[in-house]
Amino acid sequence: MGWSFPVLLSVIGFQLTAGVLDGPDVQVIDMLGLQDSKQTVTAVEKLAGGLSALSDVYVVSTFRLPAKLGGVLFGLYSKQDNRKYLEVAVMGKINKVLVRYVKADGKVHTVNLQNSNLADGRTHSIIVRLGGLQRNNMQVELYVDCRLADSSQGLPPLVPLPREAEMVEIRHGQKSYARLQGAVESLRLALGGSVAKAGALTDCPFQGDASTYSSVNAEVHSILGEHTKALIGQLIIFNQILGELRQDIREQVKEMSLIRNTILECQVCGFHEPRSRCSPNPCYKGVSCMDSLQYPGYTCGPCPPGTTGNGT
Repeated sequence: MGWSFPVLLSVIGFQLTAGVLDGPDVQVIDMLGLQDSKQTVTAVEKLAGGLSALSDVYVVSTFRLPAKLGGVLFGLYSKQDNRKYLEVAVMGKINKVLVRYVKADGKVHTVNLQNSNLADGRTHSIIVRLGGLQRNNMQVELYVDCRLADSSQGLPPLVPLPREAEMVEIRHGQKSYARLQGAVESLRLALGGSVAKAGALTDCPFQGDASTYSSVNAEVHSILGEHTKALIGQLIIFNQILGELRQDIREQVKEMSLIRNTILECQVCGFHEPRSRCSPNPCYKGVSCMDSLQYPGYTCGPCPPGTTGNGT
């Protein structure tokens, strides 16, 4: 086990009610935050309204999936016959994300989104965009770690969810029959908005909506402010220690360079015993010679019998 996926975060001004975050032009439903049947019914009603009135709906999640494993990340099912109104599944063994939904003829349509590479034991974020919901043909896009991985256009439209929200069951990677075989960190649905707004909720800086990205970032920083400040403080202390360590290393390098230069100079000069001034013997033949500190550096012994002088 061990999954973790970045989730959608709320936009400035959202209010939490039964797991649903309401904003000016986008609604975010925290699927992992639904605690009881009442909250689930409210979420289904919100989602049903979004699918029937909005152009785009986003499934945003962060998770970690072991190699070659997978499972259902999110799904809407009929409690009567287990029909798949909408399902998003990750197939780690074949590196695909499958989106299944019911068409107007009652049959299930499957969209294969490739190039996912999600099952590698590392944390990944995905955004599945269901676009063109009010048109004759819809499209599905898959974003993996802030990059467009695959897309499919010209797809048959979704059928509306039943009016009786109580008849729809929500399943997700932590609670389903084919649950995700990893760790789901977050799973949210964004009703409306844009890819940039959904991306901002997973720290993906998509172009074209910088103001929204900044506002969401401000909200995130306010939520994580204390933890962030503590982390920054520790990083500052760590950086100071590294600076002192670098200075100590510089001084040691200078000292080692000085010692090295001194040794090299000694090697050039060499280590020799002082040369004796008595070799060769400067005194008269047969007269002894002794080294002396006085000029000329040696002293001759007494002259041989029958001779006089200084011994030289």
